[in-house]
Amino acid sequence: MLGVLTILAVAVATTVAVLTPSPTEAPSDGTRAPVITAAPGTVQEEIVTAARTELGTEEVGRNCHAYSEQCVPWCALFAMSTWERAGVDVETEEFAFTGDVYTTGRSRGTAYDSARLEQARPGDVLLFGTGPRTPASSRHIGVVEKIRGDSVTLIEGNTGDNPDRVLRRTHRLDANTFYGGVHPW
Repeated sequence: MLGVLTILAVAVATTVAVLTPSPTEAPSDGTRAPVITAAPGTVQEEIVTAARTELGTEEVGRNCHAYSEQCVPWCALFAMSTWERAGVDVETEEFAFTGDVYTTGRSRGTAYDSARLEQARPGDVLLFGTGPRTPASSRHIGVVEKIRGDSVTLIEGNTGDNPDRVLRRTHRLDANTFYGGVHPW
């Protein structure tokens, strides 16, 4: 019985996010919106840490970068490299297309669609566009760093001006921007 309780405690600890009051954003009812960050010691925290260490990293040629030998759009390769560095069982090279991250997450039971964006947590990835079918419908991906109210801060690869780089960006967490997200599997 003790072994089952230990496993349950570990499972709960790996999915918990930390809520902290936000001093800068208050909902219309006057209360403070919590900031959701990764819990210390979790895979999610390791993913966020891996993403943060890459902030400012620039591509070294037209879509050539440090996350793969493929000179292709690299936002998904960057995102999956953060998961891989945190110990998630993922082959980064298999995820050059953002839609493949979502469809793999769906097959593994860790994806959520735009109607369930409130499930987003630090360490997840969020997918920009309307769906996973083509590069035109699944345009970009970012690693969730934190969530504050209806805003999400992502660390994104292959973004910015010439040259593209890894940057931190804040977006409204809504279906007009994201078609879904994926928790680490």
